[in-house]
Amino acid sequence: MSSRTIERWSVKCSVGFIPALKREAFSSILRKLPRRVIGELGGPETDRVRTALDEGWATIIDAPSPTDGDAVAASDIAKRTIANETDQPEHEVEKTDAILAGLAIQHVRDRSTAGVIVLTDDKPAKKGIENAVRAQGYTDTIAVHRLEDIIGDDSGDSMRLI
Repeated sequence: MSSRTIERWSVKCSVGFIPALKREAFSSILRKLPRRVIGELGGPETDRVRTALDEGWATIIDAPSPTDGDAVAASDIAKRTIANETDQPEHEVEKTDAILAGLAIQHVRDRSTAGVIVLTDDKPAKKGIENAVRAQGYTDTIAVHRLEDIIGDDSGDSMRLI
């Protein structure tokens, strides 16, 4: 992997990496767990979250500022898409899923990273974040994937989700 930094974000899940894979393939990737996601996973003292934080392969990131117009617009686009995909009113859509779009855009814009990869296991969230990224013009620097995009659809795979 090049010396450029790629940031990985997770919605509701983050990959629990196989030790060798974690050491080799992902040593130069920064993984960020949004505080809201950690809350959904049971909090920072949950074993799987504590392990990720203690081993240093994940760090915590806060939601974007509500005064950040680009982040708010991206979150709104994602929320509308998720609402349409799930036939829910917008006010019932989980904020965590929508906020990820804003976080990714804010991070790329403010930190000049080579790119951000958002990893989710939620189909409507993926579509919502993709629509927000496209609408805001960040398709060259932000990619959105589902777990099956990364490891395939093999039900016997040994990777686990946080």
